[in-house]
Amino acid sequence: MAKIFLIQPPLTADELYARGSKTSASLIPPLGIAYIASYLHKYGHECRILDGVAEPFPLEKICEIARDYDVVGITVVSTYAVRAIELIHALKKYRSSQLVVVGGPHVTVMPKSLLEHGADYAVIGEGEVTMYELVECLGAGGRDLKEVPGLVFSENGQFVYTPPRIHIDPLNQVPLPARHLLPMHLYKNSVARSTRQPSHSMLASRGCPGVCTFCSKKTFGTRTRYFSVDRIVEEFFLLRDKYGAKDVAVWDDNFVTNHEIVFAVCEQLKKRNFNIPWSVESRIDVVNRKVLHALKEAGCTFIAYGIESGSQRVLDHINKQVTKEEIVKTIHITKEAGIQIRGYFMLGLSTETKEEMEDTIRFAIELDTELASFTIFVPLPGTAEYRRALKSGTFVDPKYYLHKVVPEFNFLDYPIYVPEGMTASELLSIHRSAYNRYYFRPRFLLRKLLSIRSPDELANLFYGGLTLIKNAISKS
Repeated sequence: MAKIFLIQPPLTADELYARGSKTSASLIPPLGIAYIASYLHKYGHECRILDGVAEPFPLEKICEIARDYDVVGITVVSTYAVRAIELIHALKKYRSSQLVVVGGPHVTVMPKSLLEHGADYAVIGEGEVTMYELVECLGAGGRDLKEVPGLVFSENGQFVYTPPRIHIDPLNQVPLPARHLLPMHLYKNSVARSTRQPSHSMLASRGCPGVCTFCSKKTFGTRTRYFSVDRIVEEFFLLRDKYGAKDVAVWDDNFVTNHEIVFAVCEQLKKRNFNIPWSVESRIDVVNRKVLHALKEAGCTFIAYGIESGSQRVLDHINKQVTKEEIVKTIHITKEAGIQIRGYFMLGLSTETKEEMEDTIRFAIELDTELASFTIFVPLPGTAEYRRALKSGTFVDPKYYLHKVVPEFNFLDYPIYVPEGMTASELLSIHRSAYNRYYFRPRFLLRKLLSIRSPDELANLFYGGLTLIKNAISKS
């Protein structure tokens, strides 16, 4: 039996949230490493998880804890890769024999960027099976590491890439995430998507059929794989009954892809009287009236759509594969079904003009959804948009992931990338204007005030409003 210490690197709230967003932001559990912990536990290994976002321990304290473990695993995304690197340096300085394994979306597309800074092994793609086989190999010996799919490591000064690992299918091979190792009392979803707290998070599937240029599909792929209906429903009730959830957020990229599974889940939730609100995310082009009716009848109160832009040229440029007409229709039938909507929009994409950003703001106002999020585009390594950003506009620091922690994208303090034809301050001004024009409309404010039905909704409105006011007066 091996002892494994799994870490989400420590980040303070001030690092994560800028321009007032701290008052209303989400704090969601690192389910990726919780799945890995449960898979390792299934085969007899002992795990501990440190969520450094929920509990930002000093690096020295983390190193002190790590000395009692055989392997340290660190999950890494591009926006905080620099903190993972700092943690690796600290671990190696504290105890040079410590084996450090890294994984996550950033590692999957740029494994060398962590191996060159002291990590011993990089896990590519889904981590559960690869991490288990690596731990077994390191403990028992005998098996050549080159036979473990999904690894990158250094040998004799050269990087060794083992064959790619196929996606886990069926997903039920992976047990429920090890939430008992997480500080569940600290988590919440943002007031922008949750009607009541505590609101807890879950995943029902992996993969998304979309091929948008700003997103990488190298971890989970473009085929949507689901846990079984019974397993999905079990997790809903676990969050309600064991962890006291008053709201559940399903964070899948595209939960609604498989209508048959959606209908079956909804039917079970109705039959078993799952009587708290829940929310999902979806592509615009996979819903219809029947699906929306089933979601509503089962208690789904919120759906988030990736709309992205009000310019058809930009939608085509990012390979969204939808038209503005399709967007208008989907928003209409969703309102008709009685489900609240959060629209995701992006500003500052490669080749995007000021006029096209204005189109996006006007389109958002025209759609008039309950909520709208305007994200300042950040090029993520491994995506087509990252490569485009290298060729046009001003990419302030193409290796930003080595130099700084990037705050939450809805309220960046400074753009990582600025399209051609504008300055960083102009982009920030357009972004601030988008929020002000959308949320400070008299009609919108009146509708929000008249919709309040509970103390939770009043609190949501207060904290959401506080964020918007802080954003409006921020100087960045």
